[in-house]
Order: sequence, then structure tokens, then C-alpha cells
Amino acid sequence: ISRSKELSRIANKTDIQRRLPGYYMRLGFGLHYGWAIECTIGSTRKIDASYLSPHVNLSSRLEAATKQYGVEILLSEDT
Repeated sequence: ISRSKELSRIANKTDIQRRLPGYYMRLGFGLHYGWAIECTIGSTRKIDASYLSPHVNLSSRLEAATKQYGVEILLSEDT
């Protein structure tokens, strides 16, 4: 979160604002503690990582809720 000032500085560069007027960046983080299974899905040409867990899903929902509440970080009770 301490880097958000640095990201704002980058987003407000003249060349970026010239190409994308009104462009801004906001970061949101959702933190929850729990187990997860990491697996790879794909073929011999392309492999993607995937994480299976209700805890990962909760972290994702917390991250999405940062936009609704206008905050940078949300923590679950279990964190």
C-alpha cells in the first residue's frame, strides 16, 4: 500500500495522460488465511496455474468489496 503513491505518480505521467485522458489506478487487496490446492491446467503448449479453495474465493470477494467500500484493503476475521 505504501507504493500507491508511486503508482499514482506513474499513472499521472504526461505521456500516459495524453494517450489515455483521465486514466487513474486504484489497488484493492483482500486478505484471508486458509488452505489452497495449487494445480496446473493445460496442454504441452500452454499451462495455466489455478488455485482451488473456498479461502481463495473469499479473498477474491474481499478484494472486489474494496471497490464497494472505497478502501484499499479488507481483512477477514481469520487473517
